[in-house]
Amino acid sequence: MRSAWWAVVLYLGIGCGGETAAPKVDEPIFVRGGLVGPDGFEPLPWTPGQTLSWRSRDWTAPKQAECISMYQVPLGDVSRLIAVGGGPPDTALAWSPDERLLAIGTFLGEVLVVDGQSGEVKARRRLGESLVKQVRWSADGQVLYAAEQSPDAVVRAMRIDDLQDRWTLSLADRIGRSPPPAGEDLYAIYNLPAAYTLFVLPDGDLLVGAAHGWTDSEQVRQNRSQILRLSPEGEVRAVWPEQAADAVMLHSQLDGDVLAVPISRSAAGPPPTDLPIGGVQLLKLVGGASPALLPKASVTLPPLSPWFKEVFIWENLDVSSTHDAFLMGLGDGRVGLFRLDGQPRALLSPGVPILAGAVPIASGANFGQIIGDEAIFLTTSTTIPWGAASPELRPSAAHPAEHTLRVVDLDGELRWTWHGAQALSGLAVDRGGQTLVVGAGPRDTDRRRDLYGALVFDLGGAARSGEERLSAWCPTENPVFFRQAVASDGRIGVVEYPYAREGGQVEGAWRVTVFR
Repeated sequence: MRSAWWAVVLYLGIGCGGETAAPKVDEPIFVRGGLVGPDGFEPLPWTPGQTLSWRSRDWTAPKQAECISMYQVPLGDVSRLIAVGGGPPDTALAWSPDERLLAIGTFLGEVLVVDGQSGEVKARRRLGESLVKQVRWSADGQVLYAAEQSPDAVVRAMRIDDLQDRWTLSLADRIGRSPPPAGEDLYAIYNLPAAYTLFVLPDGDLLVGAAHGWTDSEQVRQNRSQILRLSPEGEVRAVWPEQAADAVMLHSQLDGDVLAVPISRSAAGPPPTDLPIGGVQLLKLVGGASPALLPKASVTLPPLSPWFKEVFIWENLDVSSTHDAFLMGLGDGRVGLFRLDGQPRALLSPGVPILAGAVPIASGANFGQIIGDEAIFLTTSTTIPWGAASPELRPSAAHPAEHTLRVVDLDGELRWTWHGAQALSGLAVDRGGQTLVVGAGPRDTDRRRDLYGALVFDLGGAARSGEERLSAWCPTENPVFFRQAVASDGRIGVVEYPYAREGGQVEGAWRVTVFR
């Protein structure tokens, strides 16, 4: 990978201090979809080994494209969070509809709008006592929506030029409030109410998934969640259920008029009998003058005994109304594919517990998407199931399914896989469904810094292996968060964050890096 400085020289045509002329580039840099030379990016499709004529000379294309860093956007200091053992700081990314701008929402409660080519900050705003959970653009690119995790769980519609509010809505009025974090508990912010789901519908309405799990003043665990449909002016047009549910609804997924809602529960007392706890509820969106959110079907799977006592879905969930399918991946290593009426298509078991000696080890299924007629999902690092005698121990061996990218058809037949040294973390696909980006974060047992970055796969074309589809590796100096953003012209936005070395020293920076 060329350095960030070299990329700036290429793209902006400046030297150190802005006065020295840019050095002449004597050879092209082969990037995805074209070449980079002294005049910047030139669209020019190429294939590995192909001979191309460029500037009156012939050049042979390499086996893989190179990644260059176009720019970086610093996001602040989170070293204290990392030093006390905190996880990666939440960061949300979204390209504008015309992909000229990139929106960023941060753990420190900031919203930024930056130029998508240069990284110049166009607008920046700090929100009080909040973590920015989601950012989304209106279809015309004139409004930026941001959803908070905060005492009031505010959803905001903001002007893009100065990020001032056009309107706000407090979700806490529906799912309850809890006090701001106190003392040194940096994880307490995740007990605050939040919008875990935020979509902009074709008619301009918003679909919001509000969720709240907290311990009240009587030390009783409480849950409240609700799905809301809002008008472009922030008015509530429809909700499901009518009263906030005694459950937690996290990262829902939408396609067409079908919403897949994962439902879990951590509250005290008996669970509600009308919700698929540990499963997925499908809702049908009805628009027009009388909008509604109507239950369509639901699916639950039993806990995988004896190692697991409950079923949990993280972000391995997606739905396709076109292909009559939805995907649900479970923390116990199972992956289910179902029709939209709830009937099963396939149940896969790539990461379920196996014995390493006398110790059970597992690899959960934690991120997934349906792209066309294929389901794509990742598996986690090796863990010891919490139902085992000593789940706190370091696994004695690696589960054979860990950190693997799998692609199957919608009936579960394997199409291709990829497995390497990287710890896979999050995935994103461009609008055309042709480019897949997978993040690489820290490994539990391998602290090599050259394993951080983003893997880029080509989803198009004829049947090929995962190795043949790996079109580029974009290394970063720091681990990559599980939110990526891919523009249709090949630009890739990733979030880097600091990490603690074995001695406790915090190194690295929290920033957004955009690659070509």
